[in-house]
Amino acid sequence: MRKIFWFLLGAALIGASCGTLTAEDAQQHAAAGVEKAKAGDDQGALQDFDRAIELAPKEPVHYRNRAALYARLKQWDKAIGDYNTCLSLGPENDPGIQFNRGYACLQLGRQDDALHDFDAVLHAQPDNERALRFRAYLLAARHQPERAIDDLSTLISKYPNDLPSLKARGDAYAVTGSWAKAIADYSKAVELNPKGTDAQAARAVAYLHTGDKAGALRDLNAVLEARPNDADALLRRAQLCYEQGQLDPAIADYTKAIALRPGAAELFSGRGYARLKNQDKAGALSDFNKAIQLDPKNTDYYAARTYLYESQGDSAKAIDDLGQLVAAKPGDPQLLMRRGDLYLKTNQPDKAIKDYEGVLSKEPDNALALAGKGSATAQKGDRRGAADQLQNALKVSKDPKEQQDIRERLRQLGVGPLL
Repeated sequence: MRKIFWFLLGAALIGASCGTLTAEDAQQHAAAGVEKAKAGDDQGALQDFDRAIELAPKEPVHYRNRAALYARLKQWDKAIGDYNTCLSLGPENDPGIQFNRGYACLQLGRQDDALHDFDAVLHAQPDNERALRFRAYLLAARHQPERAIDDLSTLISKYPNDLPSLKARGDAYAVTGSWAKAIADYSKAVELNPKGTDAQAARAVAYLHTGDKAGALRDLNAVLEARPNDADALLRRAQLCYEQGQLDPAIADYTKAIALRPGAAELFSGRGYARLKNQDKAGALSDFNKAIQLDPKNTDYYAARTYLYESQGDSAKAIDDLGQLVAAKPGDPQLLMRRGDLYLKTNQPDKAIKDYEGVLSKEPDNALALAGKGSATAQKGDRRGAADQLQNALKVSKDPKEQQDIRERLRQLGVGPLL
C-alpha cells in the first residue's frame, strides 16, 4: 500500500508540473507568434498560435491572437470562428472582440451580424468612435438614413471638423430629401478641404434638387477642373447646359462622357436630344440608333426616333418604331392615332382603320379618329361610307381647325359637308 501511495503522489506531482510547463509553453508560443507577425512571418506566427491553442485550449487570448492574424490575412470566416470561441471562453460581452467580429462580418457582407455586434459595442460604450462610424455606414447601406444621421451627429458633436462624418451625414440627409441640411454639411466639408471634390460633386447634386442651377454649375466646373474625366459630372453639366440652351457645350460634354462610358445609352440619348435641338437631325438619329442598340426596352428612345423618321418622311421606319411603342403601351389612343395616320399616309387603309377603331373603342367621340377612319374607308373605294364617317366626325368636333380639315376631306370626296 505504501508503494502504491508514493507512486500516485509522484504521478500527481509530475502531472501538476507538466500542467504548469504547458501553460508557460503556450505563452512562449503566443509571444513568439506575436513577434513573428510583427516581422511579417505570417505562416510562422500561425504555427505558433496554433501550438499555443493546442497547449492551452481554454485561454481566450490565444484565439484572439490567431483571429487578429486571420483578419490580417483576410480569412474572415476563420477570424469569426476564433472570435466566437474567445467570447464563449471569456466575458460574453467584450466590446473589443465584438467590434472585431462585427468588422469581419461586415467584410463578408453579413450585415445583420455586423450590426448586432456594433449595437452591442455601443450599448456598452456609447461613445465608441469606430463603432459609431461603422454602424452609421451600415445603417446608410441598409437604407436607414435617419439612424445613420443620429450616429453621425454624435460624432460631429464630438469632432465638429470631422470631414468624413460631415460628408457621410450630408449623404444621409440627401437620401431623406433634406437638401438644405445636406448642402450645409457639404459646404462645411468643402470649407475644411477646398480641394476635396467629392463634397463638391455631392453638393452640385443637392443644388440641382433645390433649383440652384448656378450653384450646381459652379461646383461641377470645379470638379471637372480637378477631375476632367469624371463621367457623372460631365453628364450633369451637359444636362444643365442643355436646359439653359447652351447646346454646343452640352454636346461637347456628352461626347467626352461617351468616350469614358461607351456603353451608357443615356449618354447617347442625351446627346441625341441636344443635337436634335441644334438642328443636327442626322447626328441625333445616329445617337438614338445607338441608344436603342444599347437599351432596346427604353420606349423614350423609340419615341424620339419616331419623330425623326416622321420629320424625314420615312413613314415605314416610323411605323416600325410606333409598333414598339404600342407594344409597350397597348391601346394608347395617341400612339394608335399616330400610327393610323401613318398607315393612311402610306395607303394601308385596313391597318389604319384597325388603329382608328382602337382609338374609338376608348374615345368614341374622337373627331380625328372618325375622320381618319373616313379617309381610310375612302382609300378602300367606299366613298359613301367615307362620307358618313366624315359627317359624324364633323358633328362631334368642337375645334374650328379640325372642322375645317374635315370639310376639306369631304370636298376631296366630292361630297359637300352637311354642317
